[in-house]
Amino acid sequence: MLTSRRKFIGALSVGTASTFLPAMTLASAKTKLKTVDSRKRIILDTDTATDDALAVLMAVSSPKLAVEAITIAVGNVGFEQQTKNALYTLELAGKSGQIPVYQGSARPLTREVHGTATYVHGSDGMSDSFFPDPKQKPEKEHAVDAIIRLVNANPGELTIVAIGPLTNIALALLKEPAIAKKVKGLYFMGGFYKFYGNINPGATYNAWVDPEAARIVFQSGIPITTVGFDVSVKSSVFTDDDYNQVATLGTKYSDFFMKINRIRRKYCKEHQKMNGSNHPDAITVAAVIDPTLVTQSVSRFVDVETRGELMLGALAIDELGVWKKAPNATICVEADESRFKKLVFDTLKIS
Repeated sequence: MLTSRRKFIGALSVGTASTFLPAMTLASAKTKLKTVDSRKRIILDTDTATDDALAVLMAVSSPKLAVEAITIAVGNVGFEQQTKNALYTLELAGKSGQIPVYQGSARPLTREVHGTATYVHGSDGMSDSFFPDPKQKPEKEHAVDAIIRLVNANPGELTIVAIGPLTNIALALLKEPAIAKKVKGLYFMGGFYKFYGNINPGATYNAWVDPEAARIVFQSGIPITTVGFDVSVKSSVFTDDDYNQVATLGTKYSDFFMKINRIRRKYCKEHQKMNGSNHPDAITVAAVIDPTLVTQSVSRFVDVETRGELMLGALAIDELGVWKKAPNATICVEADESRFKKLVFDTLKIS
């Protein structure tokens, strides 16, 4: 008996205890480990307003993603309001206190002011819903320091999903350039491919707010995937029929979706002549959840216009290779609309 116990303890010390475990128990353990390990670990950088809120809800509800942190970027509405919107969305999702929220830069890198988008999202960024204050508070650590710390502690493991201007990411790169080689990849909601802008003919909002930051990030060497305004217009528009279907779900998520999109829905139809509201941030997160949702993409060298009088913030895509530089971005060209909408509906049905 003593010999058997010694053998057992010795086996534990050299890591061979699996031979003493029932096969079913070991298989279950491996399955659980595989489930955890298979999740894509992300930092979600956001200027939280209507579409960002849906994207946050999808990200934290997805079994395929592990949201390590949410960082708040300058952008859509007032900075403190954006923070509140992110925290409220987490609370709605039952994640209050589970995912840290870090505040980043409240202004662009070199420009003193930027244009908010309250005309799209309402004064509170949530179609003037004026939700109650969330219980969770933002962390004291600055978002830039949090990004650097998390990336350094997890080299090659974290994907940054930037659904707002790139100010926080650029500041992190300026402060510690070495993290560029440690970021697994970066998804950026911005730009377009052979389409048109929503701020000027060549630019979309997230690059226009802080073009200098966007240029730093695109020149950093981080593997970048862009999901542009064009993809959202083609494949993420929720029509009146879609809204009617959402309304019938009767969940707290579907009610939230209907409330926060009241102003955006009207704006997209009246000013952008869409057949409903597009959801660019949400389809970007959807592409992270399910990369096969992107049905066509191209690899190109991309730079950012920082001095343009007419097209400030444009992502300049070298389509013909005239700059003779290797591609630094994968540009999504087409996405599966039906699969995107299924992901959204699956999220909205949860609660």
